[in-house]
Amino acid sequence: MLNFKLIEKNDINYFKQFYDYSEAFGCDVNLLNAYLWRNEYNIKFTVFEDTLIKAYFNDDGTVWGYCMPTGKNVKQALVQILTDAQQRGQKAHIVMLTNAQRAMLESTFPSAFEYVRSPENQDYIYLTKDLVMLAGKKFHAKRNHISKFYRTYTDTRFETIDDSNEQDALQVVRDWCEENGYNPKGYEELAVIEEALEMRRDYGLSGAVLYVDNKPVAMTLGSQISEKVYDVNFEKALREYDGVYAVINNEFAKTLTKYEYINREEDMGIEGLRKSKLSYNPIMILDRFNAIPR
Repeated sequence: MLNFKLIEKNDINYFKQFYDYSEAFGCDVNLLNAYLWRNEYNIKFTVFEDTLIKAYFNDDGTVWGYCMPTGKNVKQALVQILTDAQQRGQKAHIVMLTNAQRAMLESTFPSAFEYVRSPENQDYIYLTKDLVMLAGKKFHAKRNHISKFYRTYTDTRFETIDDSNEQDALQVVRDWCEENGYNPKGYEELAVIEEALEMRRDYGLSGAVLYVDNKPVAMTLGSQISEKVYDVNFEKALREYDGVYAVINNEFAKTLTKYEYINREEDMGIEGLRKSKLSYNPIMILDRFNAIPR
């Protein structure tokens, strides 16, 4: 069987070489994401003949899904995936495929898989300039929300995250938990964000905190996917402050103008989140497919 292991910190920069291609738009190729969520989703990797293979494991050690290999020998890595699944007594489900990856898999193994769309895992990708300028009729509501926010709350400030306000960012997450009925002590994402902040300087994460009357009311944190795509990994805000999400989104986008695109990740099948992401008028929705052996 293939020797999969959880990603470690010192793997992050090494594995990046395998995702150095122009179609790297998706949050699934963000290795910081894979590291931060390694335990929650049991994400493991192996390298076969200069080709990276990623897989999601179940708690019982079975593989929930393999990802499309990337590297110098994709075809042989796919053969290894099929062999690995057979040795585990499983079928090789290959998940989180983009359209291009689906076409590659089909050309390699014609008619061997059935492809099922996975809309809850599709990425919402935006032009950075759209999120900064909010120009035209399609962003009329967003501009109104932001204007109302600044009329209502006159003592506000926006700060990029540094050593002085990391704890304020975490306080937003704790307050968000209380607002939404979660126990902060048992909320996994809080621990993940705390670790991300600890890694901020060494791994190039950036973020921001929004204040009203000196109270932190919104936070965001993200990282680079490629030289042209930025990934917003986390965003939390207190809904009692009307328009706060529109403001933190817009203000943070203004700090990311060196990137052409911003990926705001998936909607996880949550209808309200889907509507929110669509309301920002994505330039691209990166479809995902799962390949099921016939």
